[in-house]
Amino acid sequence: MAILKHTFIFFLYILAILAETAFSQNCQDISCPGLKECCSRWGFCGTEDDYCGFFCFSGPCNIKGKSYGYDYNVDAGPRGKIESIITPALFDSIMSKVESNCSAKGFYTYKAFITAFKSFGAYKGKVAKREIAAILAHFSFGSKSFCLKEDISSERYCSKSKKYPCEPGKNYYGRGLLQSITWNEYYGAAGKHLGIPLLKDPDLVARSPEVAFKFAMWFWNRNVRPALYLGFGEITKRIDGRECSNWRRDGTKNKVNQYIEFCKMLGVTPDQGLDC
Repeated sequence: MAILKHTFIFFLYILAILAETAFSQNCQDISCPGLKECCSRWGFCGTEDDYCGFFCFSGPCNIKGKSYGYDYNVDAGPRGKIESIITPALFDSIMSKVESNCSAKGFYTYKAFITAFKSFGAYKGKVAKREIAAILAHFSFGSKSFCLKEDISSERYCSKSKKYPCEPGKNYYGRGLLQSITWNEYYGAAGKHLGIPLLKDPDLVARSPEVAFKFAMWFWNRNVRPALYLGFGEITKRIDGRECSNWRRDGTKNKVNQYIEFCKMLGVTPDQGLDC
């Protein structure tokens, strides 16, 4: 009996070690235990500089003043007010390239763009031109060069949720400028923050250009902006996950090339952290 007891305890100990190892290697998905450990960009948890320094993904990161000789920070460089960085003429020149057969032709307006940006505190003052270029690159990629208002799917993207239950007959597929944003939890959380009934009426994102911009900007501020210091390649993971193959520099319409092009348009050099 004693042998069985000790064997069982040893078995639980081994399980705990295996669980901790698996946990610490996937912290970008499930975060680190407690509040003291940092999650590195490679998916491991720890408290040393390799984890909490420049390549810290989440947790109590200690990145102030750290660059290790690389210019990765998308929030660095020349700054200005959003309306001076993106003027009506510049915005119109971008949207003039949208083809006439696109469902979003004329949908994304300058007024909606400025109103949505300035509804977030971070953009009421001066903002880095690099960040605006990065936002435009992701918005362009996510909407197929500002061509689409929604990515109509037969899948409901509805999961069980007490906090954000799905509305009968509503589908929570991608809409607007970041069409990788799906599922009822995201629509519910965004709607609550913005004061818009997106859970009950997700189609608002495809009907109102202002809501479309606000929906995308809510996600950007919540999930992407805290990681700007890691470079364009790393912040891309915050939108499309950890898979890199679908956005590397193959062709003119991929995200990296679009980011470089928007940087040129705004008269700023892109950061050095372009690849993930």
